[in-house]
Amino acid sequence: MLPEIAVGQAGEWIAAAALIELGVQVMVSPTEGADLLAYSEDRYFRIEVKTANTLGRRDRTLYRFSTGRGTKGKKIITSETCDIVALVSLPERRVIFRNVGAITSKSTRLSKNRFIEGCEKQSWEEAIKWK
Repeated sequence: MLPEIAVGQAGEWIAAAALIELGVQVMVSPTEGADLLAYSEDRYFRIEVKTANTLGRRDRTLYRFSTGRGTKGKKIITSETCDIVALVSLPERRVIFRNVGAITSKSTRLSKNRFIEGCEKQSWEEAIKWK
């Protein structure tokens, strides 16, 4: 089993690779709050990466992502720290992007079946169009 920090770093690189394949300029960010900085369609985006390495204990078809911030009294990720959340399935090596405005709880669950070929392109396009 990978240490938690290694899971997070792997997720950052998978998300960065997915963006590069989409033609998005991206760099791993050394800043607090955003893991990646991306530039696309004349806009900059701060991206927070959340990575799941295992399926849920109760429902073995769902990945659970912690979409909260902080160690005590977690709060939902907001636009103060990022613009887009990248939800990475480490076993599938796939990413689903969500606009931070679509994150409505401290935990996000996604079916393993959502991490399919093309999910990066479709979800990225939806995430950057969010109003």
